Amino acid sequence: MHPAKTTHCPGLPRQPLAPRRVDAVAAGRLTMRLAALLVFTAISASAGSAATPDHGVGVSDEVVTEFQQRNGRLFENWGVPRAVLAITGELDGYIEPCGCTGKENQKGGLSRRQNFLDAMRTAGWPVVAVDLGSQVKRFGRQAEVKYQSIADGLRQMGYSGIGFGPADLRLPAEELVAAVASVGTEPTPFLSANVGLLGLDANITPRFRVVEIGGLRVGITAVLGDGKADGIRNDAIEIAPAESALAKVAGLLQQGNCDHQVLLSWATPEETRSLAAAYPQFDIVVTAGGADEPPAQLPELPSGGRLVELGHKGMYAVAVGFFPGSDQPIRSQRVPLDARWGEAREMIKLLASYQRQLESLGLEGLGLSAMRHPTGRRFAGSAACSDCHDYAYEVWEGSSHAYALTTLEEQDPRRDGDPECLSCHVVGWAPQRFEPFEGGFLSMAKTPHLAHNGCENCHGPAAAHAAVERGDVRATQAERDRLREELVLTLDTPEGKQRAVNNCLECHDLDNSPQFDFDEYWPSVDHSEDDEE
Repeated sequence: MHPAKTTHCPGLPRQPLAPRRVDAVAAGRLTMRLAALLVFTAISASAGSAATPDHGVGVSDEVVTEFQQRNGRLFENWGVPRAVLAITGELDGYIEPCGCTGKENQKGGLSRRQNFLDAMRTAGWPVVAVDLGSQVKRFGRQAEVKYQSIADGLRQMGYSGIGFGPADLRLPAEELVAAVASVGTEPTPFLSANVGLLGLDANITPRFRVVEIGGLRVGITAVLGDGKADGIRNDAIEIAPAESALAKVAGLLQQGNCDHQVLLSWATPEETRSLAAAYPQFDIVVTAGGADEPPAQLPELPSGGRLVELGHKGMYAVAVGFFPGSDQPIRSQRVPLDARWGEAREMIKLLASYQRQLESLGLEGLGLSAMRHPTGRRFAGSAACSDCHDYAYEVWEGSSHAYALTTLEEQDPRRDGDPECLSCHVVGWAPQRFEPFEGGFLSMAKTPHLAHNGCENCHGPAAAHAAVERGDVRATQAERDRLREELVLTLDTPEGKQRAVNNCLECHDLDNSPQFDFDEYWPSVDHSEDDEE
């Protein structure tokens, strides 16, 4: 292993560390990280410069071959670089692939990311890992817990520089400080030239960092673009204009005798290009935005530097290798974080801890309160449909919808306490808002009849309809007919079919079901009968 060493450039003022009490938990985390580092150093020393780092440990040759065919081969004709910059970002809360359609069909996740970094280090490649930021997308208690978990994971992976995205900065400042501040003598990997938690003068995070690795000096800084800063409404966070904040930092980096300088710019590609033109010393410039996946080749800036786009949702990393003295001194590789990387045990443990926190907090602790369904009605549960709609119920019982919650319970780690998963695996939630409706599923203890993805998620709340049909409530024939009609879905008209497709896409979206096609899926759940829609 070639550990990255954080150094102080001659003539540069040292960045003070924010004071933070080292409690037993923090000390324990530090001890575990140091122990893991020692073990990994020993493994790396014995491995030397092994094979090309194109898959994770323990992954079968068949899986590697399959995903080489699906998503391309990696690091062909690279050799061993003097150092490699591993760049990630725009995770947007996708801490791991959900696995709804099989993890092998999805990219991303911290677990695969760790195995990718470990593979390069084991191969003898000196690695500097940096992250653009935007760890979360939403706000609220779950996002706060998730941000802390992600920050812990990035520290465990040995990141040298991590920026802030606009969604990160919408979290309460005290939660951010708790997640990113230095732990004892261990410096924080988070940094920004123009974002100050509790004010720029508080120095919770440094403005820049210089890392020595592979005989090279790599300067790293980050900014939040002015266009993104305008949307931050957090009085405890001070944000300076990006270009003026970079002026001082860029000057200090110029004095630092750095071989390479990296700018992590959470801004639009247009604003990032403008910043790169103002400070052409940055030869690796990372921007937010852009396409859903990184380009195969890095665009060259007018200054001669390279512009890095990362795609979205943490599905890709970009590796930039430095080969000084060669005819191709900078090489790049787009790295899909697919099944060829396997799962990292340390990150699975971290994810399990995250899920346990969510379960411990519960819906109330996460600040989730039930909202009124647009119809104003409540849910009866799928079993209430079985007496009158026996064929449809039989089809449902034989479908994967009928054990949707079980799939969460059987995941490793289990996810049945995670609102972002529950919303599509039980009855009575708003899938895209991750919130329960009034009368929707709460828990197996309180509402077992609403477990799994049932009839009412497509047809609508049916408690009133069921009560009238059973005779529990007296109603006129007109009222009975109206309640029936409200629940009808038809595929016989273009408008009706589109409504049905839209219902499916609430859960079978591009994130959770990227290969979804209604016409292919429908036969497996077709429950239409001759005498009813």
